[in-house]
Amino acid sequence: MELSRLLDELTLAANRVGIAVRMEAFDPHLSDARNPRGGLCTVLGRRLILVDANASLPDRIATLATALARVDLESIFLPPIVRATIGAHARGARPRAPAAGEPVRLPTRHGKSGKPPRLLPLARTKWRDA
Repeated sequence: MELSRLLDELTLAANRVGIAVRMEAFDPHLSDARNPRGGLCTVLGRRLILVDANASLPDRIATLATALARVDLESIFLPPIVRATIGAHARGARPRAPAAGEPVRLPTRHGKSGKPPRLLPLARTKWRDA
């Protein structure tokens, strides 16, 4: 898939889940070639992905893919290359925060014995008067 087409597919995926994408020229003093800026943010209660229009095409794709890695995209169809691109950038993204009322699922890791790990008790504290 061409890179420009991949950028269009990522933008379309963001729009399908209700996230606007804005490509604007950033102040050159805020970003550089080694560390492009942009990403997912919330403005006036609406989610938005800001992308530096002056960044190279691979950097714009990386910004969009990293931002989309923090969003639940399971409900929409994405071409396999788009999903793979988002997955490749998911390692650098912060994990998605659970929505209100959504149960938190912790990763489970089983040891060599196949049994779940033993949970440790919570730390105990004493009240102290300030």
